[in-house]
Amino acid sequence: METPELFNRIARQYDFWSNLISAEGIRAWHHVALEAMRIEPGNSVLDVGCGTGTNTLAMAVRAGSQGQVVGLDPSAAMLDVGRARIVPDQAAPIAWVMGHGENLPFADGQFDAVSAQFSLRNMENWPLGLTEMVRVLKPHGRLLVLDVVQPLTTGGALAWTGLKRVTARLTSPETSAYQWLGISIDHAPTPQELKVAFYQHGLDQIQMHRWLGDLVVAIAGHKPVQPVERDSAGVKRRTLLWAVDGSITARGASEWINLFVQRYSDVEIVTVMPPTGASQSVAAADAQAWRGHALDAAACLTPDHFRVRIHVVPGQPGPTIVHIARNVHAAVIVVGEKGGSKRRNQWVRSVARYVLQNAPCPILIVPTTVLGEGVEPIPSHLSDDRSYQVNPEPRTPGRLSVEAVQSSVVALSDENPTRGCARPSAMRNVATGVAVLASQLAHMRRGVLSCRLMCNRLGIRCKSVQRQDSDPR
Repeated sequence: METPELFNRIARQYDFWSNLISAEGIRAWHHVALEAMRIEPGNSVLDVGCGTGTNTLAMAVRAGSQGQVVGLDPSAAMLDVGRARIVPDQAAPIAWVMGHGENLPFADGQFDAVSAQFSLRNMENWPLGLTEMVRVLKPHGRLLVLDVVQPLTTGGALAWTGLKRVTARLTSPETSAYQWLGISIDHAPTPQELKVAFYQHGLDQIQMHRWLGDLVVAIAGHKPVQPVERDSAGVKRRTLLWAVDGSITARGASEWINLFVQRYSDVEIVTVMPPTGASQSVAAADAQAWRGHALDAAACLTPDHFRVRIHVVPGQPGPTIVHIARNVHAAVIVVGEKGGSKRRNQWVRSVARYVLQNAPCPILIVPTTVLGEGVEPIPSHLSDDRSYQVNPEPRTPGRLSVEAVQSSVVALSDENPTRGCARPSAMRNVATGVAVLASQLAHMRRGVLSCRLMCNRLGIRCKSVQRQDSDPR
């Protein structure tokens, strides 16, 4: 079942439950978002995922009678509620359009301001939706996204845990669809990923507001006149396992795979659906979203370059990835690491951390920092421990440097050894993984450092560098 069907069932009570679940906080969040859009009289405005039209109406008032406002939503019932609203005479007329954010039926550069408020994470392919919103935005226009995201701070993780517990208890036929609110966050980006995506789409003057730690964020960006240029046979067949969860961090490994992994290698794309305990309709929507993540990842690989197999299976992500890696005899595992505070990762159960400790083969960790501009350390006032700190200096998108690998290893392993968070054997796996990438999987077309030098840079001795014919597993 698609999410529009879920929202059709709750359209009449949507505003009431949104205010109740957020303890009226949603009103303040929408107000801040509206201010960040900087709508002026006479502007043309697009509200993507407008829902019942509460905020669309507020945008129409800001645009004035000379402006134009469009509310777009895939849910017919939501649009019916919006159409029933009375538009003041001094407000802009509102056109209600049924459609999807990933395929906007508008011309390039048509709107002065575009907004997606609590709708981005409900898209089957939110990066594509972001691309479409930037496309229809005029030069000097502003894009605003307000949504619930995957938090990286301790406070955000606590709020996320509480939200899941609250929505899981909504089991009556009238309220069960609200379980999607807690579950949908699994498919949402992190604040850093969202900011990186804004930079990658050429936006500048980016500002972000955070609430509930960083569970709820509003991010606004300006579209410049000129887009901002940013850096973007006869061999033994080996298997690479690519763990994909829908995040652009995990998906960022695709460029590295396309560039450096030998042609005709086996690529096992693994997407794990964690248990939800939700109603059948919500669970079906959740499963469809997970399948979409795996298919999107496969589409990022060079066509006909690899033998790709997709695994979309239920289970706990970390243990399931390790189990599949054993079954397919993976030579290396590629997994994304979004970062976050230590307590956040304990509560949310960092998949990269688990795989690092239990992998049966070398692993390569792709941190959000390799995606490019926009990644910055978690603000000190939002974290109560040594958070996952990354270098805010921009990096070339999708190109994994030795420093990036080193920073991800340190972030995952630099903890109290009495707590058993990173075994020496796991650290050796990382070093071996670098050697495998350099000597057996990689096609060194760009002058990457030698295997030995890469391992020395990590400060770890790697025996597999000296054994050319050994099995990396």
